[in-house]
Amino acid sequence: MRQERSAEVVFFRPSSAPLSAAAQACAKSLFDAVEAPLPADAQNLFGQWSIADVDLALMLNRLMMNGDEVPQRLAAYAARQWQRPSVQRWVNLAR
Repeated sequence: MRQERSAEVVFFRPSSAPLSAAAQACAKSLFDAVEAPLPADAQNLFGQWSIADVDLALMLNRLMMNGDEVPQRLAAYAARQWQRPSVQRWVNLAR
C-alpha cells in the first residue's frame, strides 16, 4: 500500500493508478486493525494524543487524498488529527 500510495499523494499529487488487489487487502487489514481498538468517539488512539495518531492519520490520508475508500469513522479520525496546529505546520512546510 505504501508503494502505491506514497506520501507524494499527500504532499504533491494523487496517483492515477487504482489500488491493486494486494494494496486493497493491505488497506482492509489496516482498517480492521485500528477499528476494533479505536472507540467510536475517540479523539486519539491511546486516550491522549501521541505521534502514533499522526502516523495513522498519514496512512489514512494517503488513501483518502487519492479518492480511495476509507471507513467514515476512520476518515473522521484522520481529519481531526490533520487539523492539529502542529500537524498543519508540518504539512504546510515548503517541500
